Amino acid sequence: MNPAASLAMFAFATLGGMHVGAVRAADVASGSANVEFDTTFLRLDAKERQDVSRFSRGNTIKPGTYDVDIWINDGRVAREPVRFVTPPEGGNARACLTRAALQGYVDFAKVAADPHDEGDACLDVSAAIPGASADFDFGEQKLSLSIPQIYVRNTARGYVPPEQWDEGVNAGFLSYNANAYRSNNGGVSSTQEYLGISAGVNIGGWHFRHQSSVTAATRQATQFDDIATYVQHDLPKLRAQVTLGDARTTGDVFDSVQFRGAQVATDDRMLPESLRGYAPVVRGTAESNARVTVRQNGQVIYETSVPPGPFELRDLYATGYGGNLDVTVTEADGRMRQFSVPYASIAQLLRPGTTRFAVTAGQLRDEALDTQPGFVQLTIQRGLTNLVTLYGGAVASTGYVAANLGAALNTKLGALAADITTARTDVPDGQTLSGHSLHIGYSKVFSPTDTNISLGAYRFSDANYLGLADAARLRDDAMHGGILAQPDRQRGRFQLTVNQSLGTHGSFFATVSSQSYWNRPGHDTFYQAGYSNSFKYGTYSVSAGRTRNGDGKFSDQFMVSTTIPLGHSQHAPMLSANFNSNDGAASLQTSIGGTAGDRDQYSYNVYGTAAKNDHADANLNGGASGIYRGAHAQVSASASGGAHSSQMSAGVSGSIVAHPGGITLAQTVGDTFGIVEAKGAEGASVSGAQGVEVDKRGYAVVPYLTPYGMNTVDLDPKGTSADVELESTSEHTAPHLGSIVMLKYKTTTGRAALIRAPLDGGEPLPFGAEVVDANGRNVGVVAQDSRVFARGIEDSGTLVAKWGDERSQQCAIAYTLPKKDASGDASPIYASVESHCRVAITTAGDLH
Repeated sequence: MNPAASLAMFAFATLGGMHVGAVRAADVASGSANVEFDTTFLRLDAKERQDVSRFSRGNTIKPGTYDVDIWINDGRVAREPVRFVTPPEGGNARACLTRAALQGYVDFAKVAADPHDEGDACLDVSAAIPGASADFDFGEQKLSLSIPQIYVRNTARGYVPPEQWDEGVNAGFLSYNANAYRSNNGGVSSTQEYLGISAGVNIGGWHFRHQSSVTAATRQATQFDDIATYVQHDLPKLRAQVTLGDARTTGDVFDSVQFRGAQVATDDRMLPESLRGYAPVVRGTAESNARVTVRQNGQVIYETSVPPGPFELRDLYATGYGGNLDVTVTEADGRMRQFSVPYASIAQLLRPGTTRFAVTAGQLRDEALDTQPGFVQLTIQRGLTNLVTLYGGAVASTGYVAANLGAALNTKLGALAADITTARTDVPDGQTLSGHSLHIGYSKVFSPTDTNISLGAYRFSDANYLGLADAARLRDDAMHGGILAQPDRQRGRFQLTVNQSLGTHGSFFATVSSQSYWNRPGHDTFYQAGYSNSFKYGTYSVSAGRTRNGDGKFSDQFMVSTTIPLGHSQHAPMLSANFNSNDGAASLQTSIGGTAGDRDQYSYNVYGTAAKNDHADANLNGGASGIYRGAHAQVSASASGGAHSSQMSAGVSGSIVAHPGGITLAQTVGDTFGIVEAKGAEGASVSGAQGVEVDKRGYAVVPYLTPYGMNTVDLDPKGTSADVELESTSEHTAPHLGSIVMLKYKTTTGRAALIRAPLDGGEPLPFGAEVVDANGRNVGVVAQDSRVFARGIEDSGTLVAKWGDERSQQCAIAYTLPKKDASGDASPIYASVESHCRVAITTAGDLH
């Protein structure tokens, strides 16, 4: 908080709410008002007048260059150095915003610019851009620009330019997940141990990753699995990544397979969130400065202002499976025009102008094969218009070739996708298998009834169609003299799902699916329906299903569940009960679970189960489990037991991170994460990251960050020493996928103390006098009864109180603070000392 706000609120509290000048504390804090304090209430000596004029404009901004966050219309667009200069009329320095600096955000073609404005000259934003304004919050180092929408360049909501993506630092990590499980069933004991490893090293923009696991079990050989090893690098101009090593194909067109080789594939996460998924472009024409409102199912999902002429809205967020868009154009004179845009979505649909592609070349990874063939695969998808998306691809391998072509349509009757794949397999024994596969998908939301219908149907034209993986297995068996494998090759698959919202009466769903195969008779069919709702004390759901196998056998399932909170506090436990019935076998399970701790770092669950079937007596079982999420690791444990069985397990998981500041222990990290550097701020917690705190060395690891989007990481200083002050508690970053970014928070370290220092003769110091240290740095303000709350000072030294420019209006305070405790840790409570203010030393400069 700035000194002006402190003074205003201190005086208000001291005087029991009396009027202290015609100003609100909020106005003073923001520096938005030129205020005057009525010093009548601040006088301790009737002959002396207090000078508090320096507080009339809040914090004084001096000329210089500051690293600031730049916000335009409540959206953060950049963090960069900005030069502040003193305006001709004097006063606080202002941001020097040049035409060149604003060119990326402001469409100057629409602004009647001064022909004398040069690209590097400082602009008066309010004069250069009609209706615009600029405001600088010194405390938050935040420069906020308000610019009418008509002059803002047309960029999608949430867009972060690739130039602002953070490549991160050179760093490495090792994540581990270890657990041990021991069970005893009928006197037979067994133990299983598991260790999963994930490691990574970042050098420049290249990210190396490795995953593997080790499993050991009673009466079994120890098994090591090399899951994946690869290196990845971004290609921002292509909105793609290149991956070298072990990975999976994308699965957008053909079935996904594992490979070892190289792949270049687009990543939709490089698009702003408002351009991901499918949503149509809304086009129209405005006759004046108009407001455009877009509604879906009666809810406003988008609203903006547009200038006269044609307009296009391309950045609508994808909203599930759709529902027609109702568009209202409200002209400046109040006239309204309405029209509707069809909107039904399916996975294959892309926005107009959007392209997805993937190119893969490598070796098929399948441990079941003696010979792993090489292959090349290309897939591409392109959104042509609001209504049509085309897609297709090809794959070629030794003795195998396949091609796909399809289209997705957005129509008033719903979204439809259909494609056909043709494949040819040359078997080494001389056979040639050629076949076709047809895929159809459909989705529709009926807005009047809020009914969502989704249908997926796969039909294979004949038994000779094989995907890449099945073809590779068939050829491998033929080459090595094995029995030709005949996997369950699907002849057809059908799935229909209906979701029906009943408003305040809950929701209902029904699904049916059926599969048939070429190499065995009959159909596998599954039906299920369910209903869920809430009641006064919690929620409940009911579902029933039936499965019919190809041999004609039926299996019925029935389930009822409810969840009830046991209280209304933050840590109130949750009671859950589930009843299941499946072909004569039935079970009832109840459990109580919840969280504990000031940061919800503890979670627990206690359960009991009663089960019975037609062939055995009732079986009673109970157990408990718990998890602790600490700053350095996560620890879990569980135990359960019944009449003839028991179980125990324990596990620990976490990460070891090496970075430019050293090595930090952390919770298990994701592929993209951040490292907080806040020297001296031990005990500060990272908001939104459960259990994460700054350690003694001033570091913490934020385990997950969203790639390519703007992440805000806040520090909560609660729990830090009073001797440390965070100059900023919030940082922003937009990392590349796989980046390890450093988030540096400036801190001021030094002792905090409440010093009472009247003048030598016992007279009180003038209220509001400025207090500086030996370097001339402001460390506090004189409050009531000659008390100074000083921050960031040494264990001993001299401070200077100044209430004017005359030498007689300055005095020196010599002080010595109590020693810290034996451990060397600063006490969280500030020290309190007594001293006097002597006029012998008169200026801060005299102290050197």
